[in-house]
Amino acid sequence: MKAYLILAVLIALLSCNSHSSKENAVMRPETIKVHDTIYLPPDNYDWQESFGLTHNPEIDSVWNKPVSYYIYDKDCSGLAFDFYHGILRPSDNGSTTELLKLAVTENRKLRPFYRWCLNKTLIVSDGALGELTGVPARQYAEKFPDEFFEYLDSTDDGSKYKMWTEAIAYSGFYDYTDYNKEKMNCKRLEEKMAGNLKSRTPKNILRVKKFARDCTTFPF
Repeated sequence: MKAYLILAVLIALLSCNSHSSKENAVMRPETIKVHDTIYLPPDNYDWQESFGLTHNPEIDSVWNKPVSYYIYDKDCSGLAFDFYHGILRPSDNGSTTELLKLAVTENRKLRPFYRWCLNKTLIVSDGALGELTGVPARQYAEKFPDEFFEYLDSTDDGSKYKMWTEAIAYSGFYDYTDYNKEKMNCKRLEEKMAGNLKSRTPKNILRVKKFARDCTTFPF
């Protein structure tokens, strides 16, 4: 009888501890789940401070369209939605990798918004994050060279050109086993951009050559 009594007490104690642990797990918000991704809760630092956002999608614009045009589209990625709202802060992780891949989507409507996400990530990238940005930046330039040049020309100060070439030079060829061969990288980049170039004017062909050269000869 005593053995049964002791066993009952032990079961009751274990049940209480388990219930208490579950309560503590619920009361301690160590992570935040938004859409299909789990993120660490943001700190007080406004990492989007330089973006000039109001976070009102009817006011903020990307490529001459209100942000609402993109984020309320049924096909808009939740990652891009969360990036705009500051919930997904880019870092050296899988969510950021997946976000940056979106820049080469075939969806013409959403691609400017995904490119905006990539460009803003380039702005805030540090050493570790910088290792993730170069490949998607290169792949976008390769796949849509006409669109890319138009995007670069949207600013007159050359800041975008410098930022993109430096990002590609730093980590843009990491998806190749021979990523450290500059001449080969230059040749591949030039050939892919030239192959996808729609406006094959002498000026644009020379521009492709210069861009490929600048992306593979950046002095570190």
